[in-house]
Amino acid sequence: MEDKRVFLASFIIAGFVMKIVAEFVHEICGHASFVLLFGGEVTGIHISLLWPYELSSISWSLPSTITPTQRAWIYGGGIFVSLFLSFLIQAFLLVKKRITRYYAITLFWLAFWTFISSTGYLIIGGLAPFGDVYHLVELGVLTSFSSLILGLIVFIVGFVALSWGLREILVEVFSFKNANFGVPFFWLILPVLGIAMLASPERNFQVAYLPLTFIPTLLSFIIEYFLILPKQKADENLNDIAEE
Repeated sequence: MEDKRVFLASFIIAGFVMKIVAEFVHEICGHASFVLLFGGEVTGIHISLLWPYELSSISWSLPSTITPTQRAWIYGGGIFVSLFLSFLIQAFLLVKKRITRYYAITLFWLAFWTFISSTGYLIIGGLAPFGDVYHLVELGVLTSFSSLILGLIVFIVGFVALSWGLREILVEVFSFKNANFGVPFFWLILPVLGIAMLASPERNFQVAYLPLTFIPTLLSFIIEYFLILPKQKADENLNDIAEE
């Protein structure tokens, strides 16, 4: 029991810390790095501890010689770098051989936050003008429709990979059945984030979108209890028969 309590405490703490780290990745490794690469100057950075209730931001000044393509890389840099890092970590977690539990938790959260913020920009930006996607649409790099479709495709891939990685982490501490329960429960974080955005003074999220945030939890429940759990039980029965 004590081990489970330590695990849960570590899981929650790592989640909060990696949320802040993900904001640094988006703003500094993403936007700021391209601003500096193209000869611009970063004039201000604000990393929000309360994201998504309060959004992080960065301001810059650019040389007059900046091209539309370079401007697009600057606006899209946060999404690009965040998604690149997220899927790099997701791939590592899927193929890992030996890694400590708490190291896996930390990497999982970093992969999740860099993933969810970027797909959030793409999906919400595809539904209504929002953040970096708004500027990318203005520059002609994306359309609202292409942003929405791209966001949904990326989300589905990451949803499957992150769910798998989380299940592998949980099953080391809890029973397989409890791990199956934990994965859908985890995705309830999306409605919580949606509510935080609704409460935000910036109101970048519409009430009509909130029911959509429950879809991943529903899909996760179907996958875990109608696909993964029956397969696990079938494998256990085969093993019991083989031992007899």
